[in-house]
Amino acid sequence: MCSQRQYLSHCFILSVFSLWMDLTSGMMNIQLIPQYPVIGGSVTLSVTGITGRILFVSWYKGPNTNAKHQIFAYIPVDSSPQINGPIYFSRARPLPPSSLLISDLHLTDSGNYTVSVQTEKPAVIASATLTVYERVSKPKVTASTSLPKENCPFILTCDTSNAERILWTKDRVSLPCGLILSEDNRTVTFHIVKLADSGEYLCEAENPVSKNISDPYTLTVSYGLQNVQITGQLDVRVGSVISLRCSTDSVPPPSYQWKFNSTDLNITQNTLRVDRVSLKRRGTYICEVNNSVTLRTATAFVYVNVSSECSPTTSGWNIGSVIGIVVAVLLLAVLVTLLVYLFLMSKQHKKPSNNIYSVAEIPSRNGDVSISFQERPELQYAAIEFNKNIPRKKQQPPGSLGEDGSPPRQPPPENVVYSELRLQTSAS
Repeated sequence: MCSQRQYLSHCFILSVFSLWMDLTSGMMNIQLIPQYPVIGGSVTLSVTGITGRILFVSWYKGPNTNAKHQIFAYIPVDSSPQINGPIYFSRARPLPPSSLLISDLHLTDSGNYTVSVQTEKPAVIASATLTVYERVSKPKVTASTSLPKENCPFILTCDTSNAERILWTKDRVSLPCGLILSEDNRTVTFHIVKLADSGEYLCEAENPVSKNISDPYTLTVSYGLQNVQITGQLDVRVGSVISLRCSTDSVPPPSYQWKFNSTDLNITQNTLRVDRVSLKRRGTYICEVNNSVTLRTATAFVYVNVSSECSPTTSGWNIGSVIGIVVAVLLLAVLVTLLVYLFLMSKQHKKPSNNIYSVAEIPSRNGDVSISFQERPELQYAAIEFNKNIPRKKQQPPGSLGEDGSPPRQPPPENVVYSELRLQTSAS
């Protein structure tokens, strides 16, 4: 440790030097190693650009080179080279030939540092600003309300420290358009929050020495009530079951209350079931729903018919059944049309004949039967049957006689039957 006498002596010398010091600082400068020092670490303020032999070095922390801001002076050629100044601290020491080393950095070490270097030439000074960085704390996303409502204002805030830059994402991509960011990006303002704004939000904070990211914040927008309805079988028979279900689109899930003909049933679930129903259960069933966040209420009601018939009907047509019926009717219409068309075509091909002939039986003198055709317009016989079956007579050679020398006898005619005879002519 230097004596008080030595300190005063060196202060006198420094004052003399300051009278002719070159304030332009020449080519000398101070470089921080590392460039971004971290709290608890070390930094070297390295002096570069010095020419000539160094005779005297003095370090200051403050706005100027006033003696009260001196950390220490360093005389390389002296047997006791270091002379501590008024603001000297043990973590600061000279690093020959002219640099300054500060270890175990504190936030209070941040500030403006100046060095004065004396060589054979006039003294030269240089300054540098030291910033000691802290690592950013883990960010946390907080909301202006825990139950955001649709079409209401809403704000998200990124709570962190030591951050120089904050970046927001929604569902791992950049924020959508229309949101308002504060100047430092710490807050995101929704003028009116919508269902499309629901999703997972993250904020990332960083500075030159560290980076950290928040846990996901899931934004769930409360809305409703929408599309309130009751489903179930609306026509039941005595002794069966009434089963109704009340549904709606709502966040958060709503509360339910059932009534029968304005009488409270003390049922707070979304389903209603009545076993072994009687005719007294015929009437109007009402479902009241309430959203505790949006403070909206809605009501739906249905009429349930209870009858003694054995064939209850469902509450409505199924769309598949309707489509099937329509298709069946169309196919039947096409089939009927086709049959009518085929029938008309067949009638056109079957034209009635203009000349119809009848057949008459005319006996001859020798006992033979001849056939006579008579024209009968517009009459047609499908079949003609003859009662007599006359076989052909056996031909005898001309001039032949019988066995007894007499002329041959003619056999009596026998009945001849004609199975079918169909005659049809067309008018010429």
